[in-house]
Amino acid sequence: MRQIRARPKPIDPVRIRRIRGSFSCIEHRFINARLIDLMQTEEILLYFFLTTVGNVDGISFYSSERMAGILKITVPGIEKYRQSLIRNGFIAYRKGVYQVLDLPNI
Repeated sequence: MRQIRARPKPIDPVRIRRIRGSFSCIEHRFINARLIDLMQTEEILLYFFLTTVGNVDGISFYSSERMAGILKITVPGIEKYRQSLIRNGFIAYRKGVYQVLDLPNI
């Protein structure tokens, strides 16, 4: 018989995370389906950034230069990792506009 574990209590109940204003989310499937294994560290960083700054439709329009400065990656690096994320079906990109896509079924 499977034993049900009690839900852990917060370690710091004063600082329980609250979502204010906009909201972003990384699906558990990203880890559980091992989609994260398809990415290099910098691709994960870029994907998480785009997920965080996107609107409800996953749309954002940070420039490569701005992202490079924030993420501490070169502009050519941003462009390289962007192409990989596009190729693997995680994002779409057109004329400076990014869209984080529904996770691919790989």
